[in-house]
Amino acid sequence: MTDDDLVALYKAGKFKEALAAAIGENGKSKSTPTRLVMDKQAGKLRCYRGNKRVEKDANGEWQLVKLLP
Repeated sequence: MTDDDLVALYKAGKFKEALAAAIGENGKSKSTPTRLVMDKQAGKLRCYRGNKRVEKDANGEWQLVKLLP
C-alpha cells in the first residue's frame, strides 16, 4: 500500500485500518508502531511506538528513528 493510500484511509477516519496497513506482515516486531500521527507540515503519516518514532529500514524491519539534537 502506498503512502497516498494510507493518508486517504487516515483522513477518512479509518485509523485502525491505516495502522494495520502500515504495519503489514511484520506485526510481531518489538518496534512495531502502535499509533499514527499526521505531520501537517510534510503532509505525511508518522509512525510511533509509545512516544518514539519508528520507520522501516532497508530490510523492511521496524527500527527506532535516532533523532539528532
